[in-house]
Amino acid sequence: MPDSIAVIISTYNKPDDLRCVLEGYRLQTDQHFSIYVADDGSGEETRTLIDNMRAAYPVPLHHIWHKDDGFRLSEIRNRALLAVSEPYVLITDGDCIPFPALIASHRRLCKRGSFLTGSRLLLSEGFSTQVRQQDIDLHDLTTTATLLSLRRSKSINRIWPAFIPPLIGIENSKLSGLRGCHMSFWLKDLQTINGYDQSFTGWGREDSDITARLFHAGLTRRNLYGTPLLHLWHQEFSRNSLSDNDATLQSCLNEKRVEAVYGLSQLAEKLKTHSQPLQ
Repeated sequence: MPDSIAVIISTYNKPDDLRCVLEGYRLQTDQHFSIYVADDGSGEETRTLIDNMRAAYPVPLHHIWHKDDGFRLSEIRNRALLAVSEPYVLITDGDCIPFPALIASHRRLCKRGSFLTGSRLLLSEGFSTQVRQQDIDLHDLTTTATLLSLRRSKSINRIWPAFIPPLIGIENSKLSGLRGCHMSFWLKDLQTINGYDQSFTGWGREDSDITARLFHAGLTRRNLYGTPLLHLWHQEFSRNSLSDNDATLQSCLNEKRVEAVYGLSQLAEKLKTHSQPLQ
């Protein structure tokens, strides 16, 4: 079991969503973690939110930012990975609210030679608006009574994953069914495969790529059942880059590539050469 976990939360100009997510991590039963907000170029509203929350936050709260230059999720995650000091890393999104036992589950169930992937529950558009407007008490959001009420009103797509204890399925090497909403890894394993591949620009397939390269490096995937995330509704991202990213992923699969073409090592050299700070 790692002494502490680095939680990397990606975000872009959604301070209301990020506030809800950070409040969810404030309520964790296991406080052995630090947060690194991987900010893909948000404006001052996001920076102000993080600065205001930091002073009274129960765990270290870091803000990793680069300028807005299009959808660069892989790069901002790599920037965050270069900043972490914890041995184990949980990657998640800035629109996914955790249940109180999320950190405890990932920390207790992690295993050398593998990584964990989790699931999510989808909130409706109307209910997501209520959550963002702070009409909902996050302390009560994950209780049995609230979840049953949400299901009856069709404000959530399903609830059964919230009622089973955290458990691990059979180890596998499958890309199917993968959701990037919460995945956790040993930092050393991510360093071995050179982190996220920044060849992926625009939305799509960066999580499949890093999973495939971990498989090629000999690791297995372990699905975490129970302890899902609550995913706030949002409009879909542009799919304009999806065909190119599909081709890049297929190339990785065909070559059985282990290391990212442009990943952690290349980014570190770039930042060093241009004397760019991580934050």
